[in-house]
Amino acid sequence: MNSFSLLNSEVFGKGELPFVLIHGLLGSLRNWRTVSKELGGHFQMHSLDLRNHGESFHDKESSIQTMSEDLLRYADFHNISKLIVCGHSLGGKVAMRFACDHPSRVQKLIVADIAPRDYPREHHIPTLDALLSMNLSTLSSRKQADERLAELIPNWAFRQFLLTNLSGKESSFSWKANIQVLRDSIGQLSANPLNEGDHFSGSSLFIRGGKSGYLRSEHQPGILEYFPAAKFEVLPNAGHDVHVEDRAGFLSALIKFLSIPRV
Repeated sequence: MNSFSLLNSEVFGKGELPFVLIHGLLGSLRNWRTVSKELGGHFQMHSLDLRNHGESFHDKESSIQTMSEDLLRYADFHNISKLIVCGHSLGGKVAMRFACDHPSRVQKLIVADIAPRDYPREHHIPTLDALLSMNLSTLSSRKQADERLAELIPNWAFRQFLLTNLSGKESSFSWKANIQVLRDSIGQLSANPLNEGDHFSGSSLFIRGGKSGYLRSEHQPGILEYFPAAKFEVLPNAGHDVHVEDRAGFLSALIKFLSIPRV
């Protein structure tokens, strides 16, 4: 990888303290635009595309550790000495890894619906295989892509999320995300991003969806081993995508945790 490759980002807001937002698997910075705008009056919001996602660079290495190193490179390039970092799902794993790698650079850590534990890699394989099975050279429209993907992924909302990765028009389509590398790397991306002895004693918030199985109350003791100052919030009516399914509740939890005036 070119050592000067930087993550693609959108920077928004009037505040001085940098606040970094990191999306989940197959997501992109666009997933955070509403949250970024809501908090932009208080912070300098940085929404990122992880490597092999969105408009960021593609690389054969796709581990949590390399993604943490990407964030450090990004912070150094932008002269960010201390930041608030918030990540959802895969992005939450990267945020946890970064906080343990560079605790002096993190003022506050926010993790959305993920825990420092192993998850079944099989959960994501059908989705990635479905995307890889599509012959993009034979597509004539985005509507046709949706129809073909519907045969393998019947959930309309999830399908629309996945299709945000489709780039192009008419008969020239490609995936923005590096689907094959993500498929090849899914084992390590699904594993616990932390190691025995990892530790971040700074202020931390873990937000979980009450309808999600990714982060549950029984995971709290394990979280506290790594993050002894962690606080927990539950959004009862949200699933895994807590920042989308209950955006108001998610923002309320952030506002309370960050001790800022209501936006």
